[in-house]
Amino acid sequence: TLTNPANIAAGAARNLVVNAATAGVLDATLTLGLTSNANNVADLTNVTLAGKTIAVTGAAYDLARPTVASTLALGNRRVGYAANLNIANTTLTSATYQDSLDVTSATSNAKLTLGSVANIAAGVDRDLVVTAAAAGVLDATLTLGLTSNANGVTGLSNQALAGKTVAVTGAAYDVANASVASSLAFGGVRVGSTANLAVTNAVRTLAAYQDDLGVTATAGTTQLGVTNPSLIAAGATRNVVVTAAKAGLLTDTLTLSLASKALAASGLADGATTSQTVAVTGTAYDFASASHAATLALGNVRVTTNATTGTLTVTNALATNGTAAYQDNLDVTATSSNARLSVLGGATAIAATATGDVTVRAITAGSLAGNLTLGLTSKALTGSGLTDSALANGTVAVTGAAYDLATASVQSTLTLNNVRTGTLTNVSVGNTVTTSAAFQDSLDVAATSSNAKLTLTNPANIAAGAARNLVVNAATAGVLDATLTL
Repeated sequence: TLTNPANIAAGAARNLVVNAATAGVLDATLTLGLTSNANNVADLTNVTLAGKTIAVTGAAYDLARPTVASTLALGNRRVGYAANLNIANTTLTSATYQDSLDVTSATSNAKLTLGSVANIAAGVDRDLVVTAAAAGVLDATLTLGLTSNANGVTGLSNQALAGKTVAVTGAAYDVANASVASSLAFGGVRVGSTANLAVTNAVRTLAAYQDDLGVTATAGTTQLGVTNPSLIAAGATRNVVVTAAKAGLLTDTLTLSLASKALAASGLADGATTSQTVAVTGTAYDFASASHAATLALGNVRVTTNATTGTLTVTNALATNGTAAYQDNLDVTATSSNARLSVLGGATAIAATATGDVTVRAITAGSLAGNLTLGLTSKALTGSGLTDSALANGTVAVTGAAYDLATASVQSTLTLNNVRTGTLTNVSVGNTVTTSAAFQDSLDVAATSSNAKLTLTNPANIAAGAARNLVVNAATAGVLDATLTL
């Protein structure tokens, strides 16, 4: 476009202003219409002069025209999420005659990282990659430095353009971060013992912006029982409780399924589920298990000083789902509530499934009714590393009675002197009470004489504590010296 000069006085000069108004090739011919202006002098008129032409050459270029949104809403995202901020060099007239665009960028929030943007030709757009590099609030201001690049065109130079800012909003969340030991050693333990496998959801950046951790552990065998924890918040530790469920070697592998559980407030989907294995070692042992009859029926027995009156058999019963090689031995002691019954001995080191005997002796006549109290000790196996354990006492009801033999009491001599034939003489025979008449035999007497001149009449059955007469009859005349055998 042209702007003509004002009237040019003689000897003066003015400018014809030529404006490169539109981008493109400017080659042109300017035609100047020239008029000699009489300046209103009397009797003179303006005269049209011969025109002139000016050959114009050149080209006009537009500055780059950046177009970019003023906001970038990321929302709630995972760490590592990348968003594209589109930057365009919008064509004003002709892409051929428009500068390219150079872009630099900076962020006010270190949790964001920014990619680089290559030179943007006119009519082209490129993306600035904005990455959520760390967990937390992502609110930030992006500052874009913009330069119109003359692309090396002769006579032109690069020109700084007004910068732009972009308001970024959003938040980034880390996935859970499981930390757990690779092994769990029980050592030697009792069946039912537990060991805790600590699982930590270690904080990556900010606990408030990290998923909870879900743990599901499974054992490879039935030797172990597993109780899983509830969700583990970032920065917290919870235990997988592992139980020695059965006697025997606990060598096993726990498989842990580790799930990254998104916080409800984030609105995100759960993160990936990973797995980890934990090697378990150890050995579990059952306590001894005493099994015996509830009663010991002795019946009626003799008092004795050198024999066994009765025997109680005690079994070290195999524990439920147990293994004999991994069960304690059993020691048994016994005491009697009835002093008439003496405990001769218990049993020691009864192996699992084996038996041992508790023996008793009736030492005094009378009722043997009472209780045997069994002291039971679970004896840890050598090499287990465990200690012995007292088990609950056992009780056995004893029935029966002990009886003394009859005890004869009789004089050792009998002096008859000289008597008439047919004279009767009594020899008293007693059944002396040893302990209790009610628990002592009666006494039967069968007497014989070494001298036939004497005849004998035996007494009837003699109760304990009583006495009866053996009647000696001088039946025939003569010397009566004799030995009476009872």
